[in-house]
Amino acid sequence: MLSQQREKIDQLDQQIVALLEERMTVVTEVARIKAENQLAILDGQREEALLAKIRHYVKDDQYEESIVEVYQAMLLISKNYQRKTNGK
Repeated sequence: MLSQQREKIDQLDQQIVALLEERMTVVTEVARIKAENQLAILDGQREEALLAKIRHYVKDDQYEESIVEVYQAMLLISKNYQRKTNGK
C-alpha cells in the first residue's frame, strides 16, 4: 500500500521535473528578452497576478497555502536564474 503510493509520487515527480525543465527553458527566453530590452528582472504586478491565478487554480483549499508557497519559491528561483543568466 505505502509502496504503491510512493510509486505514484515517483511518477508524478517525473512529470513535474519535465514540466519544470520546460518552464526553465521559457524563463531563459524571458531573461534574454528582458536583457535585450533593458527590462527589470522583477515585475511585482506580474508576480502578484500570477499568484492570484495560482490560488484560483487550486481546487482543494487545504492545499492552497502550500501550493502558493511552492510557486513563491519557484518565482524566487526563476528571478535568481534570470539574474545569473543576465550577469546581474
